[in-house]
Amino acid sequence: MKMNIEFIDPSQAAVEIPKTEPYINSTRAISDKLDALSIPNEQHERFAYDLLEHIEIARAEAFKSGIKLGLELAGAAKGG
Repeated sequence: MKMNIEFIDPSQAAVEIPKTEPYINSTRAISDKLDALSIPNEQHERFAYDLLEHIEIARAEAFKSGIKLGLELAGAAKGG
């Protein structure tokens, strides 16, 4: 089977990773715990921002790892 892959301008590429119900539920649980802490607003906001940034990086890295694995498996199945 021959595959034709059409490449697009990477600056125009976007993949949205859906936020599942378990993801949303765990986010709410963390948010509730963070809200219960007695820390100044500025520290609360900074921690929340850093945590969200970390989560988005982790999600993006997991996605890239999945794509890489898929490509490697496809290459191995193809004999290359």
